[in-house]
Amino acid sequence: MEGELCGALAQRERPDWEPLIALVGLDVVGCFMWMNELVLEDGTRLHAYKSIATRRYLHLAVDGRAFAERANDRFERVTPLEALETAFAGWEDLYPPPGDPEAVRALLARNRSS
Repeated sequence: MEGELCGALAQRERPDWEPLIALVGLDVVGCFMWMNELVLEDGTRLHAYKSIATRRYLHLAVDGRAFAERANDRFERVTPLEALETAFAGWEDLYPPPGDPEAVRALLARNRSS
């Protein structure tokens, strides 16, 4: 993957659900809340989605690339599977599991097999 890029808050008013829907589908999108939009130093625009259950973030660029937040507002490109596994880490230990557990399991399985 690429190196780390510095990011800064761009806005908190206009959510964009399309990158999330494209990755997780309509069955799982309800497991997240949109938090904000960031812009990376190379101009990449990221949307920050927070898992309602785990409180972990999923950062997606408008073109669908996934990113992980590192220290000091720096972001590194990761695979969609890595981003999903981070966002959903520990979700099955919650009772009851949030959203549609079968849809989440299917999403993770699809991404593991691709």
